[in-house]
Amino acid sequence: MAKITHIFKTYFPETNGGLEEAIRQYGTHARKNGFDVEVVSVGAETYTIKTPDGIKTKFYKTTVDVFSNPFSMAFARSFREICANADILHFHFPWPTAELLALFHTIRKPALVTFHCDIHKIKPLKRIYLPFMKQFFKKMDKICISTRGLLKITPYLAQFRDKIEEVSYFINEKRFFNLPDPDPDIIEFTEKFKGYALFVGVLRWYKGLDILLDAAKKIDNDIVIVGKGDLYYKLASRIKNENLGNVHLMGFQGDNNLKFLIEKSKLIVLPSITPAEAFGQILLEGLYFSKPLVSTQLGTGTSLVNRHNYTGFVVQPGSSVALAGAINAIVNDEALCERFSKNAFHHYLDNFTAAVQGDKYIRIYRSFLRS
Repeated sequence: MAKITHIFKTYFPETNGGLEEAIRQYGTHARKNGFDVEVVSVGAETYTIKTPDGIKTKFYKTTVDVFSNPFSMAFARSFREICANADILHFHFPWPTAELLALFHTIRKPALVTFHCDIHKIKPLKRIYLPFMKQFFKKMDKICISTRGLLKITPYLAQFRDKIEEVSYFINEKRFFNLPDPDPDIIEFTEKFKGYALFVGVLRWYKGLDILLDAAKKIDNDIVIVGKGDLYYKLASRIKNENLGNVHLMGFQGDNNLKFLIEKSKLIVLPSITPAEAFGQILLEGLYFSKPLVSTQLGTGTSLVNRHNYTGFVVQPGSSVALAGAINAIVNDEALCERFSKNAFHHYLDNFTAAVQGDKYIRIYRSFLRS
């Protein structure tokens, strides 16, 4: 059984987010198609676990974390062995630690990278790192991007056009099967509201949550925010100090509660402000559960998932007025809401199932093994 090793800086259970979920989907779909799957990452300690979905995960203890780039001495020492024990290496960009190690080692196994997003937060460092990025991409056999739109906002990718494949994210529907009932307090919580806009994600700088709180002042209905992250206490402070009684900060929720919260919501909102938002896993989940979407125009996969005026509204990033207007339009127009809901599930079936997108990775893996 051929072994695929995914390499990325974060993964369950050390962290919980959309990219971790995407990697899990890639892994479970590959296992379904006869591959052995391993994820290599870093964490608080060095340990190995095997998850219920059959994916073996090896964590190496983080030595230092600088600018969201965790470095592990143990991972660096083991990198040659990691590569030797894999049949296919699947990197996930960006993680400079892994990319530099790949440059400084001879890799004799087929390798691909999924380009999730560019480096946006620290632009001076990106200019220094760019030559190394290009050499890393040159070394990869395939580069997978979620949408061709990334070529317009990431010019340096164009020189690798001959090895680029478009593969969008997808979801594993079984994730939401046979779950325990939601917690009683979650059921009681949702009974208070006629309908609410739901945000789900890690509470990071690029998610546009300050804009969402500004928009809340112009929205009659409620906003529910699910997730954890660096901004949690800042958001909690704003909600309290500005008396935003219609905004509810829920923290991280397990899949049983998350499914229930999605089902009970009126719409899904993703107010991200930069292309650091690669795709938005919650938008896919919104399509699957037939929910209208409100997102922002970033030039990334978000607008591939949310088709403006078909599955919801796509507005300009950073505008609380536009965000509030889009949410109010859906909440206050039942016919419009119903139309978007119906279109959402059809859009999902046509474009974002594991069979449509996951099989693209399977074809790449098998082509590597044949060659």
